[in-house]
Amino acid sequence: MLKTKVEGVKHLFRSYLAAAPHVMYSMTLSLVIDPRKSQHFIHRTLDAIDVSRCDLVIGSSSITEIIKTPLQVGGDEILITAPYYLNESSDTRNLLELSALAYLVRTFSAPTIFEIGTFVGRTTRLFAQNAQGDAKIFTLDLPQDHVRHQIGRDFKGIIDSVKIQQLFGDSKAFDFSCYHGSCDFVWIDGNHDYPFVKSDTQNAFKLVKPGGWIGWHDYHQTASWSGVTRTIRELKKSYPAIRHIKGTTTVLLQC
Repeated sequence: MLKTKVEGVKHLFRSYLAAAPHVMYSMTLSLVIDPRKSQHFIHRTLDAIDVSRCDLVIGSSSITEIIKTPLQVGGDEILITAPYYLNESSDTRNLLELSALAYLVRTFSAPTIFEIGTFVGRTTRLFAQNAQGDAKIFTLDLPQDHVRHQIGRDFKGIIDSVKIQQLFGDSKAFDFSCYHGSCDFVWIDGNHDYPFVKSDTQNAFKLVKPGGWIGWHDYHQTASWSGVTRTIRELKKSYPAIRHIKGTTTVLLQC
């Protein structure tokens, strides 16, 4: 037992010696020499902290603790297929996060989903592949000529793309009125600045059916300046059931 503890201490010490120079450089000289790389290091560190601890402000739960409805479609099986070998800087790639969203979509018999923020279409594809054949998925993003990436690239050409309708426009100016009260799930993953997140959230409450769900992406517990984090923590006062999903940056609320 003593030998095992000593070996453990040695391993910890060796790990510290290996990591310390990189950490010190990224937090000091790199801020001047290569600030972008330093910022990337800090963000990755904060992300690692976020997914490894429970949130003390809104509370964290597993997806099965949050969603108690028995699965109606395809049993416990979910589908997660996408070109994950491609490295996108801002796409959704956390496996637990994708699994939780797929699980949520599977609980609906014939969902109508509204996604604010298509990006390359990874979550749109996930929703389409895990929803019943008669599902309707509306996904909103800026016009193609306003962005550099190819909007909806990941769901182009797949069989389930027939469920998807691409919409274009600024979410703060878009007319959502014809979709009011019709959505089982609203996924907010557009502009993360506070005015946009707040506006998207207000629209989400108008879009969702009674008993439906609203989800937010990129809730960072360590980044209290984030527009997403600020909006959600403000909602906690009026909606105490709002919860962070353990191991992810996703937050869910049943309305």
